Parts: sequence; structure tokens; C-alpha cells
Amino acid sequence: MDPFKRRKKKHTLFQAASSQRELLRLLINVVLCLAGLVFGFVYLVNGLVIGWLFVAVFTFFLFVQFSNPTDYDI
Repeated sequence: MDPFKRRKKKHTLFQAASSQRELLRLLINVVLCLAGLVFGFVYLVNGLVIGWLFVAVFTFFLFVQFSNPTDYDI
């Protein structure tokens, strides 16, 4: 028996279930990014500098959610 031989998958997901899972993942990530942006703006309104960090980081994460995955291929 070859220890490096690839095993066959016993169970494969349907494409529809996979796309629903990806859509749910995208929705959750977008909601979390928007919540982070809200916290950043709240900190900015209160005059705290860390609000800029929250806004920058969660804006970047929001852009990454809608970018094409092939943009990052090397």
C-alpha cells in the first residue's frame, strides 16, 4: 500500500449545497466587516485614533470579500 496515494472521497457535496455554503460564508463575512466598520466609526466619533485602524482593516477585508480569487495567484 502506497502511503502517498490519494484516497477517493466517499461523500461529495452537490454543487448547489456548496454554492449555498459559499453564499452563507460571504454573507456572514460581509456582516462582520460592516459591524467592524460601525465600531470604527463609533471610535472615530468619540475621538479615538484606533478608529482609523478599525476602518482601514475592515475596509480592506470588505474589498477582499468581493475580489476575484485569481487576483492573488502567483
